[in-house]
Amino acid sequence: MSQVVPEKLGVTDLVTARLGTEQFKPIQRPKDAVGVGGEVHAKLWRPDPETGALFLAQYEYGFNLVTDYGDEHLGERVYDDTFTIVTGMRLGTGVTAAAKAGAGAAIVTYEPASQEALDAVPVGVDKGAGLGWRVPHICTWVAGDVTEVALAEVVLTDETPITDVAGVVGDTVARFVFGSTIDKQAGDSLVVTWNIDLLGA
Repeated sequence: MSQVVPEKLGVTDLVTARLGTEQFKPIQRPKDAVGVGGEVHAKLWRPDPETGALFLAQYEYGFNLVTDYGDEHLGERVYDDTFTIVTGMRLGTGVTAAAKAGAGAAIVTYEPASQEALDAVPVGVDKGAGLGWRVPHICTWVAGDVTEVALAEVVLTDETPITDVAGVVGDTVARFVFGSTIDKQAGDSLVVTWNIDLLGA
């Protein structure tokens, strides 16, 4: 008797075979698992006061928390490819811990005029055999674009088009709180690369 070939997305099959009056034991395969995760790289570039050359003044790295809304939206994207999952990012100064729902699931204290559309349309890349698929999302706040001594949070949003508002839980896909606040001065550029990884098992 052949085994059931595993499918994707955690679908479980149950097969019962009968031969005459003899009933064989059901063949039940284990559920597959599909994981979605995100890692955030925030790099603050500052001009050297003597040469003007940019140097890396601060680097923050960590793993985001996908919100309940983000889970729903990513799930809907599986069967409806018209969904745009991410349109850009927003910055804030709130230090409330990231949460799946509630106050920590959206920008806590919005930094005015910090809404930023993605630099380019995201293009997925293969991380290698057995390692999954990665979709980088990149936003750049150039010199003169947002000046704040204590940036503490960043979110992914699907608001279309993205506007100069704090946003709500219902348009926030994921949120990340920096390990240390970022002092973005007038001449600085801030580049946030947000990698969304998908791995089935």
